[in-house]
Amino acid sequence: MIENIYQIRIHSRGGQGAKTAGIITAKAFIAVGKFAQTFAEYGPERSGAPMKTFVRLSDKEIRLHGDVEGPDMVVVMDATLLSSVDVAAGIKKGGTLLVNTPKTEKEISFLISGKNCKIYTIDASGISKEILGKNLPNTVMVGAIAKIHSKISYKEVMNQLQKKFGVKLTQEMIDKNLEALQRGYDEIEER
Repeated sequence: MIENIYQIRIHSRGGQGAKTAGIITAKAFIAVGKFAQTFAEYGPERSGAPMKTFVRLSDKEIRLHGDVEGPDMVVVMDATLLSSVDVAAGIKKGGTLLVNTPKTEKEISFLISGKNCKIYTIDASGISKEILGKNLPNTVMVGAIAKIHSKISYKEVMNQLQKKFGVKLTQEMIDKNLEALQRGYDEIEER
């Protein structure tokens, strides 16, 4: 952490909900009296193009601006990025790598070769396809992030998800997203 700021970099493809995941995470942190910022880096790319979302969390006001170059946590929402993007670039010693994949830690450990990091894996795509009927791993991954980062209130994550989705989704879809969130929280494993 720099300046008592916990930094998260999310690698995804456009349309997977990474920006929404960042917003829900940041708002959940703010809701308990803390400070957060989130923003995405993308250009005029179409859906499916690689993009990054950044989240900063702190007990104090955040005056830092710019991309997250030295993240405490890296979240990979799309495993196909593992072969084309150096997702672990700059990850802090003792940092966390969370990957949406059915693979084991051993199968993806090459990503942090020479780095002292914890690896968590979860099949968020499989869970989202099962519950939502499509590959939208963001709510599953937010549940996993809340479990890994103990200062993020899971109760507030649920509240923020309901607020965010309440304006555009049916109650049935909100309930399915809450189920996906819970599965992400319950099924995350450090390997």
